[in-house]
Amino acid sequence: MALRRRRRLRAAVLLAGVTVVAAGVTFVVSRNHSPGGHPPAATDGGLAARASTTSPAVPLPAQWHVAWGSAMAWAPPKIAASNTTVRELATVGIGGTAVRVRISNAMGDAPLDVGAVTVAEDQSGASIVPASMQQALFGGQPATTVPIGQVTYSDPVSMTVTSGETLAVSVYVSNADTVTQHACCAGYPDVSYFRPNGAGNVTTAPTGDHFYASPIARWVDAVDVLSPPVTPVPPARSPNSSAFENAMSADPNGSIVVVGDSLTDGYNATMRWTEVLQKRIEALPPSEQRAIVNEGISANTLTNLPNSWAKTGGGPAGLDRLAMDALDQSGVAAVVIFLGTNDLFFGADATQVIAGLQQAAAAIHQAGKEAIVATLTPRTAGPEPWSSQEQSDLEQVNQWILTSHVFDSVVNFASVIAAMYNGQCSPTMMFAPYNSGDNLHPNNAGQTAMGDAVTGPEIGLPQLPAGPALVQAVPTAGCKGVEGIPAVGRTS
Repeated sequence: MALRRRRRLRAAVLLAGVTVVAAGVTFVVSRNHSPGGHPPAATDGGLAARASTTSPAVPLPAQWHVAWGSAMAWAPPKIAASNTTVRELATVGIGGTAVRVRISNAMGDAPLDVGAVTVAEDQSGASIVPASMQQALFGGQPATTVPIGQVTYSDPVSMTVTSGETLAVSVYVSNADTVTQHACCAGYPDVSYFRPNGAGNVTTAPTGDHFYASPIARWVDAVDVLSPPVTPVPPARSPNSSAFENAMSADPNGSIVVVGDSLTDGYNATMRWTEVLQKRIEALPPSEQRAIVNEGISANTLTNLPNSWAKTGGGPAGLDRLAMDALDQSGVAAVVIFLGTNDLFFGADATQVIAGLQQAAAAIHQAGKEAIVATLTPRTAGPEPWSSQEQSDLEQVNQWILTSHVFDSVVNFASVIAAMYNGQCSPTMMFAPYNSGDNLHPNNAGQTAMGDAVTGPEIGLPQLPAGPALVQAVPTAGCKGVEGIPAVGRTS
């Protein structure tokens, strides 16, 4: 079987024959560098110092960047592991000369005994390229114990990887009372393989024989890549240059972590908007590429709410997991917050969500990262109820996002997938060809539209090449949208 070094996006096959979108549509994105932005000395995480126009570019040594992630969400109390092996698939978003693996026991209720870990190039399913397999050590030893609620990094594993390459990380666990895991979403392809309890250590098995496919990722929550040395390219200075753009150029390969919910996790789709965006980034020169790290959890909220699904799959609130899933990861330059719609569903109002977004931005800036926010996408009642008051709150949150300048940059996904194309003008609804059928989650075409809407500069990248849209979507002439969901091409 031919070596498969990349996971190909499946949308081209699934939606073959659908008309490609007309070119020239400008989606609403913005870089917040107005006088109303946060004071540099107080809340910008050192932007002013990092954006010096006088210091020459200094070559950066090789450094670690998180290149793939999977936010751990829960650990059902009745699921235990004993003497078993899992094989997790991780498609890295940046190339380099070595990798290291992060093992999580964040949800466990006992120390996690890891007996062996191997890393290899994935060939197909659970089968690997045998010649590529290497053992990952922990402090020079093949085994390690991960404390309750903690994560542990492996030692570096010397191997050359490229952006878009899929790695197979095999983990043998002798015992775990509860399994720290990420249960992925309806419709999304399997991301993991496992052997039943008692199967023993088969981390070196070259084929997928006797492994079972699963949508649940277990224990492996991050893969870092050692990026080669680079010399930062000073950004062009102009009256419109922002501290955000200048600071993002300081680490040309700094990772961008997306903390989101099911819209980022890929629920009811076979692809994610982050994957679409990553594919476009691969067209840049290697020295300018960045990993887009997907930390979406279905049903996740931004804030702590008493009646949320946090303990039954939704995971810790975004504010609670922000450090572990984003700020404490290796080589992170920016964090995207795409949360809040579930908060409204579970009873929060616009004021509470806005306060949560302010807390998130402050924490990101305090950590010295750039803070990016995405507007909440329109939804209507379907399998899940949705009231006019909840929609009103959503629009209030979006209007605050678009006008407050608390974040360094905004991606306006609300306008991207609202029903304001092909003669329609219903901005509070999702555009029908983007609707997976539940009036909330985008299908492959909607996920593609979102991934194609990010132009590049709003996340600190050069202008990206246009992506291959999957449906015809021509903005409706004269449709102005509503407050909080302006028509494409408008900012208010």
